[in-house]
Amino acid sequence: MGRGQGQLVRPHRAGAGLIALALLLCLTTPALAKKTGVLFQIDTDSPATWTVAVHNIRNLQEASRPRKVRIEIIAFGPGLRMLLKTSPVARDLMTLHRSGVVIAACKSGVKKQGLRLKDISAIVRYVPSGIAEIVRREREGWAYVRP
Repeated sequence: MGRGQGQLVRPHRAGAGLIALALLLCLTTPALAKKTGVLFQIDTDSPATWTVAVHNIRNLQEASRPRKVRIEIIAFGPGLRMLLKTSPVARDLMTLHRSGVVIAACKSGVKKQGLRLKDISAIVRYVPSGIAEIVRREREGWAYVRP
């Protein structure tokens, strides 16, 4: 008689282990969620794209209340120009920064774009590589948004 035909089939120990692992993951997910966040990548100097990103972030903050979500903007390429003190979104970025949003810039991109650090807003945090920051955050479990 083949397995399962007229016989009582006992669950395998591996199956019980998988169930225990699934339960453990379910129980630790809230703790993991508190440590992760949402990363917004912006690589354009289009004011319209930046305005959409600002609105997306504000909506996310509002929808997430009372829990605070960790949010970071990573800018590189032409998007670095929007981090200048004279940028059309400079005020919006200052407001986001005050609400806890991290504004990060690719330092190697700043040099490649011919920008001077003194012309970039003081709220900006520099990372060695924009793409490496995206990879790092994704490995940490962060959500990735590209408006």
